[in-house]
Amino acid sequence: MKQGINILYQTTKASFKIRNAGSCLGILWYLLGPIFTFIILLLVFSHRLGENVDHYPLYLLSGIIIWNFFSTSTSRSLTCVFGQAGLIKSLPVRRELLVISTVLDVLISHLFEIVIFFLIAAYFGVITFTIIFFPIVLVLNFIFTLGVSYALSALIFVFRDLGQIWSILTKVWWFATPIFYALYEGGRGEKVSMFNPMFHILDISRDALIYSSAPDPKSLLILVAFSFGSLFIGILIFWKLYPHFAEYV
Repeated sequence: MKQGINILYQTTKASFKIRNAGSCLGILWYLLGPIFTFIILLLVFSHRLGENVDHYPLYLLSGIIIWNFFSTSTSRSLTCVFGQAGLIKSLPVRRELLVISTVLDVLISHLFEIVIFFLIAAYFGVITFTIIFFPIVLVLNFIFTLGVSYALSALIFVFRDLGQIWSILTKVWWFATPIFYALYEGGRGEKVSMFNPMFHILDISRDALIYSSAPDPKSLLILVAFSFGSLFIGILIFWKLYPHFAEYV
């Protein structure tokens, strides 16, 4: 157990250093994408979709950075094991650690985004005691993302076009999630979003960070079910295909 944690720590640390080594901006490259997306969407939608949304800039920014963690983690998970094909053949590497390390690596960068958001939110005076609920959502978001990443990292060995398929799916998922727009209470979109785990992650996060509200128990329970359900299914798929990784390479 202790050895596994140490290997995970070293792997994550090395991955983070290698990714930012030789770069003038380093981790800022991770932040620039969400920043430019935020600026463009704010200019386009602030007087349209954001007109009736309180603190729309913070609403939009929170949606972008939380989605960015999920999107980046899952995209990188597609190659975190598959890209180590030679290593898998020659060494008894614990493949599951590669997946966890990939998501943790992105989480470190994500924490920088969160700090920036906290500073901006504090400047606008919206941060209150309800911020204590956010770590719960962050953990559940990590668990949900890890589950999806486990599944993707294994399925890519069987479906070589999964990268292209996932790219399309995430684009559709992005528009189906209220990141830059708000849902009407009781509307069809709100009912459909009950089946969207990212909606619950965003909704609870925004309530805690922007609107000084405690999490809705129903929404929190649904998110818990999605998160641990995702982890269970992801691990199941991963271990089902695990013995055949070398065969698919």
